[in-house]
Amino acid sequence: MKALPSSILKSSIFILSALAGSIALANESLTPKQSEEDVITLESVVVTGSRRAVKSPLDASAPVDIISEEQLKNTGTVDLSKALTILSPSFTFPLEPAGAFAAQIPAGASLRGLASDQVLVLINGKRRHTGAIFTRQNLANGRGAASVDLSLIPLNAVKRVEILRDGAAAQYGSDALAGVINIILKDDDDHGAVSYRFGEFSSGQGAQNKISAWKGFSLPNDGSLTFAIEYGNQDYANNTNPDNRRFYPLNYPNAEYLEANSPYRHWRFGSPKVKDQVNSVLNGELPLTDTIKLYGFATYGYKESVGQNFYQPPNTNTTLNQNPYYLARYPHGRITTSIYSLYDYAITTGVKNSDFLYGKVDFSVNYGRNKASQLYTNGINPSYGYDSPSDYKVGDNINEQTNVNLDYQKPINVAFFEEPITFATGLAYRREQYQQIAGDPIAYTRGPFYNPSPVIGVGVPEIYSGITDQDERKVSRDVFGGYFDVEAKILPKVVAGLAFRAEDYSDFGSTTNGKLSLKYDIDPRVSVRSTYSTGYRAPSITQLGFSAYSRQTVLQSNGVYQDVSQRTLLPGSEAALLLGGKDLEPEKSKNISLGFVFKPLKNLSATVDIYKIDIKNRILLSDNITGSIIKNAFAGTPYAEINNVAFFNNLLDTQTKGLEITTNYALDFEKYGQLKLNLGYSTNKNKITKTRDAVTIKGEVIPFESIAGRSTRGLIESASPKNKLTLGTDWTIDNWIITTHLRRYGEWSTIDNTRPAFDQTFSPQWIADLNIGYKPSMVKGLRIDVGAYNLFNSYPDRAINTSVGGVVKYSFNSPEGGNGTFIYSKLTYDF
Repeated sequence: MKALPSSILKSSIFILSALAGSIALANESLTPKQSEEDVITLESVVVTGSRRAVKSPLDASAPVDIISEEQLKNTGTVDLSKALTILSPSFTFPLEPAGAFAAQIPAGASLRGLASDQVLVLINGKRRHTGAIFTRQNLANGRGAASVDLSLIPLNAVKRVEILRDGAAAQYGSDALAGVINIILKDDDDHGAVSYRFGEFSSGQGAQNKISAWKGFSLPNDGSLTFAIEYGNQDYANNTNPDNRRFYPLNYPNAEYLEANSPYRHWRFGSPKVKDQVNSVLNGELPLTDTIKLYGFATYGYKESVGQNFYQPPNTNTTLNQNPYYLARYPHGRITTSIYSLYDYAITTGVKNSDFLYGKVDFSVNYGRNKASQLYTNGINPSYGYDSPSDYKVGDNINEQTNVNLDYQKPINVAFFEEPITFATGLAYRREQYQQIAGDPIAYTRGPFYNPSPVIGVGVPEIYSGITDQDERKVSRDVFGGYFDVEAKILPKVVAGLAFRAEDYSDFGSTTNGKLSLKYDIDPRVSVRSTYSTGYRAPSITQLGFSAYSRQTVLQSNGVYQDVSQRTLLPGSEAALLLGGKDLEPEKSKNISLGFVFKPLKNLSATVDIYKIDIKNRILLSDNITGSIIKNAFAGTPYAEINNVAFFNNLLDTQTKGLEITTNYALDFEKYGQLKLNLGYSTNKNKITKTRDAVTIKGEVIPFESIAGRSTRGLIESASPKNKLTLGTDWTIDNWIITTHLRRYGEWSTIDNTRPAFDQTFSPQWIADLNIGYKPSMVKGLRIDVGAYNLFNSYPDRAINTSVGGVVKYSFNSPEGGNGTFIYSKLTYDF
């Protein structure tokens, strides 16, 4: 067996020694006489951000939002990402991206204006695996990020969601630069519900159907097993202009007639279609004795989404579209379609012992797998002749993750402290693996009819993220880590916490991070809190293992046909090193925050938090780089034919500053019901603070402006709304539940890469939602909901860069899209 690297051995020995010493020290301070009530339960770990058994998120030392099952239900949505967008002012992600690429974009999460892969997602406190693909589309907070797909978690399985808005890498590990989203699953042992929901946009498009059900079952010894499942589909939604281009050459037979009767004058470029989606969750626990409990949960998700690419008219100026085979097969042009099939499952199992060495121990193992397969339809590879297949696989991406965790927690009595110290420590092991499987050869090879001439020149169609036999690979890494965490009320009005985590990666080395938190209660109604932490985000295994290749034969301006080969380079590969690319390093952050908590009344609370996040070596997917520098760097190498490249790099640093406000108020009007009000506001500014150029193997400098153009830099600094305001009301009176939500998105901008005249700043936008629920008295358990998102049919500003024949009306970076009002109804039976 291959010996472990010395760095891993040293790290493991250090962590094991620290763990053993810590447990021994803790044991000396706890006597067997302590009562069960004095011991803080291990379930307090679920209160995200603190391992103390705090009574309320307002008592935590960092900002934590608790979103209840009832709040989620009253949004009327059945998608977790949409629900969090409605309820959380800090949560943002474009909800309705358009085009074929949109079919592959997971419904991720973004906190505090940072990328979706800079947020750690947990389920029941355990790390969730990310998706197997990232998007290259110019999405705010999304380009180059492989995020967790929240749409795979059925909303009816969720008991609550805890959002920690603070750097937490020292507590939970890699990725938690912006915060943590912890999804707590239902653990019911008796009840259940079944529901059906239908909705569509007021234009009659985008029809959605979803059937959901969940049921709790009792197990021996007061155990429980909860099962939830949902099935749904969604049709295309589109809001575009007619294509204003001329489709047919003037010398084409019947050109004028065909122009007037083209079936593609009003082609679709909108939200993708979801043909089938099945999500399910199983969550259970089984006590074996008074102190030992088995637990486990599993998820399974399948989704097939269909996105349409740009229309390619017959006169498209490429060799592919001018050759006679293409015209014969597609005389009116064509719209290619990308079908993504997503297979996702995960399983977690563990055991807890509440009486282990005078403390509590939790041992768990989880495994998650995400596979994304892409099928390209309505295509052609003319170099294989007229009978070239129209449908072919582009390839598979697979991401796997295994976690093994051992956590120990106990209280330590210290005579001069107000309360026992909450002490926690643990070990962690993570195995990550990423695999690329090539598509059908028809997608990336040349057939026997290839001949680069003006008459019958036939090239290979450009395939987005096409996986060739050169790109097939399997990469993996091992991560060993350990942590300790202490928190205590050290004075009558002061709570302090210290967390420390060390991890060793088999691919880029070791990292150590810490977090300090303080909370001071000025009086029972006013508190001040502050945290300082260092953090890191390791390059995702997807970013480390991804490469793709495409080639076209294109007619140049000089009348010569030339191959144009584009490659996304593997980080640290020979080709990347020739261009000055290096092995990816982890992002490193420093996070400082200061907050105030106000509780002037029992039913009224407010928080104000300001923060600053500095990130060094931020991971960036470059633009496609062309020109003489590329040719010179690759000259005389096996890569000489490549003239267009992109690669991941660490060539910039960023800073994020922001402010967040939350307010909650509950009123009881007695015979007029109960009213809950909540107000949220967040604002932040992202700024690139430092950039670095790349230097090729031959000493030529590639300026950072060529690596990240105006558009890419704009995605970081200005593509997200400058601020977001949320206002929600829940009014319950008799059998009625009336919920309203109002959101205001501040200004945001799109930056054109080469044409400043097409830069655009979009005006603030207001969006209102309404959900009316009714529980008829004659049928116990029945609930009827009707409602609307974007009730007043609000739209963002029209895009001035309409691209592709003027078809596009609205930027796909619009926070909630450009399809207008969505109307729905829902029938639920609880039992």
